[in-house]
Amino acid sequence: MRLIYLLAVDADHAAAAEIESLLKQRGYFVRRAEERYAFPPARPNEITLALWSQSVQFSQKQIMFTNRAIDALTEERLILARLDNAFQPRGLGDVDAIDLTFAPARVAGVWKIVEAAQGIDRLLEARRKDAPPEPDTPRSDAPGSSETERPASGPMPKRTGARGFSSSHAIIAGIVAAGAFASFGFLSLPAAPTILLGLAAAIWGIVAGALAGFIAGGAEQRRSSAPVAARAAPAPSAPASREGEHTSENAMLAAGPPSPVFVSYSRQDGGVVYPLVAELEASGQDVWIDRDELQPGTHWAGRIVEAIRGSDTFCLMCSVEAFQSDNVRREVYIADKYKRKLLPVRLDSAEMPADFEYFLIDRQWLDLSSADETERALRLKAALAR
Repeated sequence: MRLIYLLAVDADHAAAAEIESLLKQRGYFVRRAEERYAFPPARPNEITLALWSQSVQFSQKQIMFTNRAIDALTEERLILARLDNAFQPRGLGDVDAIDLTFAPARVAGVWKIVEAAQGIDRLLEARRKDAPPEPDTPRSDAPGSSETERPASGPMPKRTGARGFSSSHAIIAGIVAAGAFASFGFLSLPAAPTILLGLAAAIWGIVAGALAGFIAGGAEQRRSSAPVAARAAPAPSAPASREGEHTSENAMLAAGPPSPVFVSYSRQDGGVVYPLVAELEASGQDVWIDRDELQPGTHWAGRIVEAIRGSDTFCLMCSVEAFQSDNVRREVYIADKYKRKLLPVRLDSAEMPADFEYFLIDRQWLDLSSADETERALRLKAALAR
Protein backbone atom coordinates (compact mmCIF):
# COMPACT_ATOMS: atom_id res chain seq x y z
CA MET A 1 0.00 0.00 0.00
CA ARG A 2 1.24 3.49 -0.80
CA LEU A 3 -1.10 5.39 1.53
CA ILE A 4 0.18 7.04 4.72
CA TYR A 5 -1.79 9.04 7.25
CA LEU A 6 0.50 11.53 8.99
CA LEU A 7 -0.53 11.91 12.63
CA ALA A 8 0.90 15.10 14.12
CA VAL A 9 -0.12 18.20 16.06
CA ASP A 10 -0.14 21.77 14.82
CA ALA A 11 3.03 22.69 16.76
CA ASP A 12 5.00 20.18 14.67
CA HIS A 13 3.69 21.52 11.37
CA ALA A 14 7.13 22.35 9.93
CA ALA A 15 8.60 18.90 10.65
CA ALA A 16 5.44 17.18 9.41
CA ALA A 17 5.50 19.17 6.15
CA GLU A 18 9.14 18.24 5.56
CA ILE A 19 8.49 14.54 6.17
CA GLU A 20 5.37 14.67 3.97
CA SER A 21 7.40 16.15 1.11
CA LEU A 22 10.09 13.48 1.42
CA LEU A 23 7.52 10.67 1.43
CA LYS A 24 5.76 12.07 -1.63
CA GLN A 25 9.10 12.11 -3.46
CA ARG A 26 9.26 8.38 -2.81
CA GLY A 27 5.86 7.74 -4.33
CA TYR A 28 3.63 7.80 -1.27
CA PHE A 29 0.27 9.52 -1.01
CA VAL A 30 0.19 11.34 2.34
CA ARG A 31 -2.90 12.52 4.20
CA ARG A 32 -2.51 15.04 7.02
CA ALA A 33 -4.68 15.59 10.11
CA GLU A 34 -6.75 18.73 9.73
CA GLU A 35 -9.48 18.15 12.32
CA ARG A 36 -9.38 20.58 15.20
CA TYR A 37 -10.88 18.45 17.97
CA ALA A 38 -10.29 14.83 16.89
CA PHE A 39 -8.21 12.69 14.57
CA PRO A 40 -10.00 10.80 11.78
CA PRO A 41 -9.95 7.00 11.70
CA ALA A 42 -7.72 5.09 9.34
CA ARG A 43 -8.90 4.36 5.84
CA PRO A 44 -8.65 0.88 4.32
CA ASN A 45 -5.06 -0.06 3.38
CA GLU A 46 -3.67 3.07 5.04
CA ILE A 47 -0.60 3.12 7.31
CA THR A 48 -0.48 5.58 10.20
CA LEU A 49 2.78 7.46 10.79
CA ALA A 50 2.63 9.02 14.27
CA LEU A 51 5.09 11.84 14.99
CA TRP A 52 5.68 11.94 18.75
CA SER A 53 7.26 14.96 20.42
CA GLN A 54 7.17 17.13 23.51
CA SER A 55 4.58 19.26 21.74
CA VAL A 56 2.26 16.26 21.70
CA GLN A 57 3.20 15.23 25.24
CA PHE A 58 2.02 18.53 26.69
CA SER A 59 -0.81 19.10 24.25
CA GLN A 60 -4.51 18.87 25.08
CA LYS A 61 -4.72 16.38 22.22
CA GLN A 62 -2.24 13.99 23.84
CA ILE A 63 -4.83 11.39 24.88
CA MET A 64 -6.60 11.53 21.50
CA PHE A 65 -3.24 11.27 19.71
CA THR A 66 -2.26 8.21 21.76
CA ASN A 67 -5.66 6.57 21.26
CA ARG A 68 -5.48 7.13 17.51
CA ALA A 69 -1.99 5.61 17.41
CA ILE A 70 -3.10 2.60 19.49
CA ASP A 71 -5.99 2.13 17.09
CA ALA A 72 -3.50 1.77 14.23
CA LEU A 73 -1.34 -0.52 16.38
CA THR A 74 -4.25 -2.92 16.95
CA GLU A 75 -4.55 -3.18 13.16
CA GLU A 76 -0.75 -3.61 12.89
CA ARG A 77 -0.49 -0.55 10.66
CA LEU A 78 1.44 1.86 12.91
CA ILE A 79 4.85 3.46 12.39
CA LEU A 80 5.99 5.54 15.37
CA ALA A 81 8.66 8.23 14.94
CA ARG A 82 10.19 10.57 17.52
CA LEU A 83 10.92 14.20 16.67
CA ASP A 84 12.74 14.82 19.98
CA ASN A 85 13.65 13.03 23.22
CA ALA A 86 10.19 13.15 24.82
CA PHE A 87 9.21 10.01 26.70
CA GLN A 88 6.85 7.83 24.68
CA PRO A 89 3.27 7.80 25.99
CA ARG A 90 1.76 5.04 28.10
CA GLY A 91 0.40 2.42 25.74
CA LEU A 92 3.18 3.02 23.21
CA GLY A 93 6.19 2.94 25.51
CA ASP A 94 7.33 -0.50 24.31
CA VAL A 95 6.83 0.23 20.60
CA ASP A 96 10.02 0.65 18.57
CA ALA A 97 10.22 4.24 17.30
CA ILE A 98 12.19 5.64 14.37
CA ASP A 99 14.57 8.38 15.50
CA LEU A 100 13.98 11.69 13.68
CA THR A 101 15.39 13.90 16.41
CA PHE A 102 18.34 15.13 14.31
CA ALA A 103 16.70 17.30 11.65
CA PRO A 104 19.60 17.25 9.10
CA ALA A 105 19.49 13.43 9.08
CA ARG A 106 15.76 13.14 8.46
CA VAL A 107 16.30 12.09 4.85
CA ALA A 108 17.86 8.87 6.11
CA GLY A 109 15.13 8.57 8.71
CA VAL A 110 12.45 8.76 6.04
CA TRP A 111 14.08 5.81 4.29
CA LYS A 112 13.57 3.87 7.52
CA ILE A 113 9.89 4.87 7.40
CA VAL A 114 9.67 3.57 3.84
CA GLU A 115 11.30 0.29 4.88
CA ALA A 116 8.88 -0.04 7.80
CA ALA A 117 5.91 0.62 5.49
CA GLN A 118 7.14 -2.03 3.08
CA GLY A 119 7.48 -4.47 5.98
CA ILE A 120 3.88 -3.81 7.01
CA ASP A 121 2.79 -4.36 3.41
CA ARG A 122 4.52 -7.74 3.28
CA LEU A 123 3.11 -8.81 6.63
CA LEU A 124 -0.47 -7.91 5.77
CA GLU A 125 -0.21 -9.44 2.31
CA ALA A 126 1.09 -12.71 3.78
CA ARG A 127 -1.77 -12.79 6.27
CA ARG A 128 -4.32 -12.12 3.54
CA LYS A 129 -2.99 -15.11 1.60
CA ASP A 130 -3.04 -17.35 4.68
CA ALA A 131 -6.55 -16.29 5.71
CA PRO A 132 -9.26 -18.88 4.90
CA PRO A 133 -11.63 -17.81 2.12
CA GLU A 134 -14.92 -16.35 3.22
CA PRO A 135 -17.92 -18.63 2.60
CA ASP A 136 -20.08 -17.68 -0.35
CA THR A 137 -23.41 -16.19 0.66
CA PRO A 138 -26.28 -16.97 -1.73
CA ARG A 139 -27.84 -13.98 -3.44
CA SER A 140 -31.38 -13.19 -2.51
CA ASP A 141 -32.38 -13.42 -6.17
CA ALA A 142 -30.56 -16.69 -6.85
CA PRO A 143 -32.59 -19.86 -7.47
CA GLY A 144 -33.37 -21.68 -4.25
CA SER A 145 -32.56 -18.69 -2.03
CA SER A 146 -35.20 -17.10 0.14
CA GLU A 147 -35.55 -15.15 3.36
CA THR A 148 -36.68 -18.28 5.18
CA GLU A 149 -34.57 -21.39 5.38
CA ARG A 150 -35.37 -24.14 2.87
CA PRO A 151 -36.24 -27.50 4.44
CA ALA A 152 -33.56 -30.20 4.18
CA SER A 153 -35.83 -32.44 2.09
CA GLY A 154 -39.24 -32.42 0.48
CA PRO A 155 -41.01 -29.78 -1.56
CA MET A 156 -41.10 -26.14 -0.66
CA PRO A 157 -44.29 -25.15 1.19
CA LYS A 158 -46.79 -23.06 -0.71
CA ARG A 159 -46.91 -19.34 -0.18
CA THR A 160 -49.14 -18.36 2.68
CA GLY A 161 -50.63 -15.52 0.64
CA ALA A 162 -52.31 -17.87 -1.92
CA ARG A 163 -55.14 -20.31 -1.12
CA GLY A 164 -54.60 -23.94 -2.27
CA PHE A 165 -56.95 -26.48 -3.99
CA SER A 166 -57.81 -30.02 -2.84
CA SER A 167 -58.81 -32.32 -5.74
CA SER A 168 -59.96 -35.19 -3.52
CA HIS A 169 -62.47 -33.00 -1.71
CA ALA A 170 -63.69 -31.57 -5.06
CA ILE A 171 -64.44 -35.00 -6.56
CA ILE A 172 -66.36 -36.20 -3.52
CA ALA A 173 -68.40 -32.99 -3.24
CA GLY A 174 -69.12 -33.00 -7.01
CA ILE A 175 -70.46 -36.55 -7.02
CA VAL A 176 -72.66 -35.87 -4.00
CA ALA A 177 -74.03 -32.65 -5.51
CA ALA A 178 -74.72 -34.23 -8.89
CA GLY A 179 -76.48 -37.22 -7.34
CA ALA A 180 -78.59 -35.02 -5.12
CA PHE A 181 -79.65 -32.79 -7.99
CA ALA A 182 -80.52 -35.74 -10.25
CA SER A 183 -82.61 -37.38 -7.50
CA PHE A 184 -84.46 -34.13 -6.90
CA GLY A 185 -85.12 -33.77 -10.65
CA PHE A 186 -86.54 -37.27 -11.07
CA LEU A 187 -88.84 -36.79 -8.09
CA SER A 188 -90.12 -33.28 -8.81
CA LEU A 189 -90.01 -33.15 -12.61
CA PRO A 190 -90.94 -36.59 -13.96
CA ALA A 191 -91.79 -35.17 -17.40
CA ALA A 192 -88.39 -33.46 -17.91
CA PRO A 193 -86.04 -35.00 -20.51
CA THR A 194 -83.38 -37.29 -19.04
CA ILE A 195 -80.57 -35.59 -21.00
CA LEU A 196 -81.37 -32.13 -19.58
CA LEU A 197 -81.52 -33.49 -16.04
CA GLY A 198 -78.17 -35.23 -16.46
CA LEU A 199 -76.54 -32.09 -17.94
CA ALA A 200 -77.87 -29.89 -15.14
CA ALA A 201 -76.68 -32.40 -12.53
CA ALA A 202 -73.18 -32.40 -14.05
CA ILE A 203 -72.95 -28.59 -14.12
CA TRP A 204 -74.08 -28.24 -10.53
CA GLY A 205 -71.70 -31.02 -9.52
CA ILE A 206 -68.75 -29.19 -11.09
CA VAL A 207 -69.66 -25.89 -9.39
CA ALA A 208 -70.15 -27.53 -6.00
CA GLY A 209 -66.95 -29.58 -6.36
CA ALA A 210 -64.85 -26.53 -7.28
CA LEU A 211 -66.15 -24.57 -4.30
CA ALA A 212 -65.58 -27.48 -1.91
CA GLY A 213 -62.04 -28.09 -3.24
CA PHE A 214 -61.13 -24.40 -2.89
CA ILE A 215 -62.32 -24.24 0.74
CA ALA A 216 -60.79 -27.59 1.71
CA GLY A 217 -57.45 -26.73 0.06
CA GLY A 218 -57.12 -23.52 2.07
CA ALA A 219 -57.82 -25.37 5.32
CA GLU A 220 -55.25 -28.03 4.45
CA GLN A 221 -52.61 -25.41 3.69
CA ARG A 222 -53.20 -23.67 7.03
CA ARG A 223 -52.70 -26.97 8.83
CA SER A 224 -49.48 -27.72 6.89
CA SER A 225 -48.02 -24.24 7.56
CA ALA A 226 -48.74 -24.39 11.29
CA PRO A 227 -45.49 -26.30 12.15
CA VAL A 228 -43.39 -23.76 10.21
CA ALA A 229 -44.91 -20.89 12.19
CA ALA A 230 -44.41 -22.83 15.39
CA ARG A 231 -40.73 -23.28 14.56
CA ALA A 232 -40.31 -19.61 13.73
CA ALA A 233 -42.03 -18.40 16.88
CA PRO A 234 -39.77 -17.96 19.91
CA ALA A 235 -40.03 -20.51 22.65
CA PRO A 236 -42.25 -19.38 25.48
CA SER A 237 -40.33 -18.17 28.46
CA ALA A 238 -40.52 -20.07 31.68
CA PRO A 239 -42.97 -18.67 34.19
CA ALA A 240 -41.46 -16.30 36.65
CA SER A 241 -40.71 -17.77 40.03
CA ARG A 242 -42.83 -16.66 42.91
CA GLU A 243 -41.43 -13.90 45.05
CA GLY A 244 -39.21 -15.18 47.83
CA GLU A 245 -38.29 -18.48 46.14
CA HIS A 246 -34.67 -19.24 45.26
CA THR A 247 -33.79 -19.93 41.63
CA SER A 248 -33.52 -23.65 41.05
CA GLU A 249 -30.43 -25.32 39.65
CA ASN A 250 -32.26 -26.24 36.45
CA ALA A 251 -33.23 -22.60 35.87
CA MET A 252 -29.61 -21.52 36.28
CA LEU A 253 -28.45 -24.13 33.77
CA ALA A 254 -31.14 -23.02 31.32
CA ALA A 255 -29.81 -19.47 31.48
CA GLY A 256 -26.53 -20.67 29.92
CA PRO A 257 -22.90 -20.31 31.08
CA PRO A 258 -21.67 -17.04 32.59
CA SER A 259 -20.57 -14.43 30.10
CA PRO A 260 -16.81 -14.40 29.46
CA VAL A 261 -14.67 -11.98 31.46
CA PHE A 262 -11.42 -10.44 30.22
CA VAL A 263 -8.97 -9.72 33.05
CA SER A 264 -6.49 -6.92 32.43
CA TYR A 265 -3.67 -6.69 34.95
CA SER A 266 0.05 -6.22 35.54
CA ARG A 267 2.06 -9.40 35.97
CA GLN A 268 3.59 -7.87 39.08
CA ASP A 269 0.14 -8.22 40.67
CA GLY A 270 -0.05 -11.90 39.82
CA GLY A 271 0.12 -12.97 43.47
CA VAL A 272 -3.25 -11.24 44.04
CA VAL A 273 -4.86 -11.69 40.63
CA TYR A 274 -4.20 -15.38 39.98
CA PRO A 275 -6.00 -16.65 43.11
CA LEU A 276 -8.99 -14.44 42.22
CA VAL A 277 -9.07 -15.86 38.70
CA ALA A 278 -8.83 -19.41 40.08
CA GLU A 279 -11.85 -18.75 42.35
CA LEU A 280 -13.84 -17.36 39.42
CA GLU A 281 -13.05 -20.33 37.21
CA ALA A 282 -13.88 -22.78 40.01
CA SER A 283 -17.34 -21.21 40.23
CA GLY A 284 -17.91 -21.77 36.49
CA GLN A 285 -16.99 -18.29 35.27
CA ASP A 286 -15.37 -18.14 31.81
CA VAL A 287 -12.21 -16.03 32.22
CA TRP A 288 -9.62 -14.91 29.65
CA ILE A 289 -6.31 -13.77 31.09
CA ASP A 290 -2.97 -13.20 29.36
CA ARG A 291 -0.35 -15.07 31.38
CA ASP A 292 2.36 -14.61 28.73
CA GLU A 293 2.34 -10.79 28.61
CA LEU A 294 2.08 -10.53 24.85
CA GLN A 295 3.96 -7.67 23.22
CA PRO A 296 3.42 -5.96 19.85
CA GLY A 297 4.97 -8.07 17.12
CA THR A 298 4.05 -11.37 18.82
CA HIS A 299 0.49 -11.64 17.45
CA TRP A 300 -0.56 -9.28 20.24
CA ALA A 301 -3.19 -7.55 18.15
CA GLY A 302 -4.88 -10.70 16.92
CA ARG A 303 -5.08 -12.50 20.26
CA ILE A 304 -5.81 -9.61 22.62
CA VAL A 305 -8.27 -7.76 20.37
CA GLU A 306 -10.25 -10.92 19.61
CA ALA A 307 -10.32 -11.89 23.29
CA ILE A 308 -11.67 -8.48 24.31
CA ARG A 309 -14.21 -8.45 21.48
CA GLY A 310 -15.39 -11.89 22.55
CA SER A 311 -15.86 -10.89 26.18
CA ASP A 312 -18.83 -9.37 27.93
CA THR A 313 -17.06 -7.70 30.87
CA PHE A 314 -13.62 -6.10 30.97
CA CYS A 315 -12.25 -6.47 34.49
CA LEU A 316 -9.39 -4.02 35.11
CA MET A 317 -7.16 -4.83 38.08
CA CYS A 318 -6.00 -1.34 39.10
CA SER A 319 -2.70 -0.81 40.91
CA VAL A 320 0.45 1.28 40.73
CA GLU A 321 2.02 -1.29 38.39
CA ALA A 322 -1.08 -1.62 36.20
CA PHE A 323 -1.29 2.14 35.70
CA GLN A 324 2.30 2.10 34.40
CA SER A 325 1.76 -0.82 32.01
CA ASP A 326 1.68 -0.28 28.26
CA ASN A 327 -0.28 -3.50 27.74
CA VAL A 328 -2.95 -2.51 30.27
CA ARG A 329 -3.31 0.95 28.72
CA ARG A 330 -3.82 -0.57 25.26
CA GLU A 331 -6.32 -3.10 26.55
CA VAL A 332 -8.38 -0.40 28.26
CA TYR A 333 -8.55 1.55 25.01
CA ILE A 334 -9.67 -1.53 23.04
CA ALA A 335 -12.36 -2.36 25.64
CA ASP A 336 -13.72 1.18 25.42
CA LYS A 337 -13.59 1.10 21.62
CA TYR A 338 -15.75 -2.03 21.49
CA LYS A 339 -18.11 -0.77 24.23
CA ARG A 340 -17.42 -3.56 26.69
CA LYS A 341 -18.69 -3.34 30.25
CA LEU A 342 -15.79 -1.92 32.30
CA LEU A 343 -15.33 -3.04 35.90
CA PRO A 344 -12.36 -1.29 37.57
CA VAL A 345 -11.13 -3.25 40.61
CA ARG A 346 -8.89 -1.36 43.00
CA LEU A 347 -6.09 -3.52 44.43
CA ASP A 348 -4.28 -0.67 46.20
CA SER A 349 -4.65 3.04 46.79
CA ALA A 350 -2.84 4.13 43.62
CA GLU A 351 -3.97 7.44 42.15
CA MET A 352 -5.59 7.06 38.75
CA PRO A 353 -3.58 8.78 35.94
CA ALA A 354 -5.34 11.14 33.56
CA ASP A 355 -5.17 8.77 30.58
CA PHE A 356 -6.98 6.08 32.60
CA GLU A 357 -9.40 8.59 34.11
CA TYR A 358 -10.42 9.45 30.53
CA PHE A 359 -12.03 5.97 30.30
CA LEU A 360 -12.95 5.20 33.92
CA ILE A 361 -14.21 8.46 35.41
CA ASP A 362 -17.89 7.47 35.25
CA ARG A 363 -17.48 3.79 36.13
CA GLN A 364 -18.52 2.12 39.36
CA TRP A 365 -15.40 0.95 41.19
CA LEU A 366 -14.93 -2.20 43.25
CA ASP A 367 -12.50 -1.49 46.09
CA LEU A 368 -10.66 -4.63 47.26
CA SER A 369 -7.61 -2.83 48.63
CA SER A 370 -8.47 -3.58 52.28
CA ALA A 371 -10.23 -6.95 51.84
CA ASP A 372 -8.69 -10.33 52.64
CA GLU A 373 -8.33 -13.10 50.04
CA THR A 374 -11.64 -14.82 50.79
CA GLU A 375 -13.63 -11.59 50.85
CA ARG A 376 -12.01 -10.42 47.61
CA ALA A 377 -13.25 -13.45 45.71
CA LEU A 378 -16.78 -13.20 47.11
CA ARG A 379 -17.09 -9.49 46.36
CA LEU A 380 -15.68 -9.88 42.84
CA LYS A 381 -18.13 -12.69 42.05
CA ALA A 382 -21.01 -10.55 43.30
CA ALA A 383 -19.88 -7.57 41.20
CA LEU A 384 -19.62 -9.68 38.05
CA ALA A 385 -23.07 -11.17 38.66
CA ARG A 386 -24.73 -7.75 38.66
